[in-house]
Amino acid sequence: MFNWDFQNPYMEAMQWNFSLGGLRGRFQDTLHSIFRKVRSRREEIAKKAEQLFSRSERREPVQLDPKDFPDPLDPFKHAFRQLLAPKELLDADPKLQQLQYSFEGQTFPVSSLSSGEREVVNIVFDFLLRCPSNCIVIFDEPELHLHPELSYKLLQTLKTVGNNNQFILCTHSPDIITASLDNSVVFIAPPKGGGENQAVLVREDDQTHQALKLLGQSIGIVALGKKIVLIEGTHSSLDKQVYGSILRDRFPTLVLVPGGGKGLLTSFDYLHRQVLERTVWGVEFYMLCDRDAVPTFKAEEIAQGATEGRIEILAKYHLENYFLDENVLVSVFAQTEPEGSPLHSPSEVRSRQKEIAKSQAPYGAALAASAYFRELVGNIDLMPKDCNGKTAAQLADAIKQKGMSERNRVVGQLDDGRIEAFLVEFLQKLYDSLAEDDSLWKSVVPGKQVFNIFASSVGLGPARLKTMYIREALRLTPSPFDDIFKIFARFAS
Repeated sequence: MFNWDFQNPYMEAMQWNFSLGGLRGRFQDTLHSIFRKVRSRREEIAKKAEQLFSRSERREPVQLDPKDFPDPLDPFKHAFRQLLAPKELLDADPKLQQLQYSFEGQTFPVSSLSSGEREVVNIVFDFLLRCPSNCIVIFDEPELHLHPELSYKLLQTLKTVGNNNQFILCTHSPDIITASLDNSVVFIAPPKGGGENQAVLVREDDQTHQALKLLGQSIGIVALGKKIVLIEGTHSSLDKQVYGSILRDRFPTLVLVPGGGKGLLTSFDYLHRQVLERTVWGVEFYMLCDRDAVPTFKAEEIAQGATEGRIEILAKYHLENYFLDENVLVSVFAQTEPEGSPLHSPSEVRSRQKEIAKSQAPYGAALAASAYFRELVGNIDLMPKDCNGKTAAQLADAIKQKGMSERNRVVGQLDDGRIEAFLVEFLQKLYDSLAEDDSLWKSVVPGKQVFNIFASSVGLGPARLKTMYIREALRLTPSPFDDIFKIFARFAS
């Protein structure tokens, strides 16, 4: 029960506890303070009404100005709305001895909020009671246990409390760093020889930031680690999960960051020059690509060391090509298939894969031809020289002449005979490899399609089969992932 024997709640001293644990432990005291303020306001209204009533000789109606009695709950309601809209904090009811909020026409106690929501409400309400001004406020890792959007709203709400406060946030969150770029962001780089200053001021207009945007990333990425390996896919992609499962704790200095799809190499040269070939604030960047993501001429440059080891390409067409080892699959099927199953035989598993690969060979040849001739044609360039001083008609003629030149070049590269010869030769190599049962077909045929079809044919989902495959592959020596281990070992060293 509340005790209403109190001094003026607006004058009560609020002791500081500098830990979040202390904030959580104080929330009940915070609620008591809020209710004391509500009760104090009611007492002031009643007191003022009695004074006016006693002075009124004719017992005329008493007039009170609401502006003289501001609702102490208003700043809490405003902060609650900033944090958790469309949820709204309701008026305090001392009889219930708890705060409530409304959501979609229903009323709930504040205690029914999620753990993250309660956390930010606890912090902000405690902060509101203290209402610091002219203070330095330090938050250590405000993102802990919070959704990125909720941590952002927490910081934005705290900035509206009090006057002339300076906030210092110690964080590893790329989201918070990115959201703070309009303020001062200081990156603490790894120590270097010579006593160089480790504090590096990060600017949003930095050239590196612009280059990182090509990858769909922000400066906040540097908070993740000292060595960042950009891979294909999105944050929820299977590629990141698979690489993470394969590597486990083998290379703790490396952090995997999805950089998008095949388009991540669209501005290959600029990306390499502005990001990959140099150390950014003490953080080194690397890139690993599936073979299908890299143009042939770029693959040759990378193989010749033009990228100084910052970019590596898988030796096989897809990451899934590494999941076609029949011996590993037999170990998996030993756990799932009954005794006597043909899937206990490596030759049977390989034979089934070859049948699928043979059916996919034309698709693989078409992909190869498409990529090859796309590289030959390149980008179409219609930009004429010496544009200045030309009339509209002259400029149109210049562009049309450029267009004619480009058209002739494209037609020459896309010669019917050349396309047919390429397809026939490539497809024949695949068929010969399948007939001779060498290792070429496992590297060249699109492994993603082969693996997915094979997984379905044995009654397993591709994701589940991958998980079981990885577990078995990591027990074997040599591992089918040895090529991948070597690539990451080069990055780590």
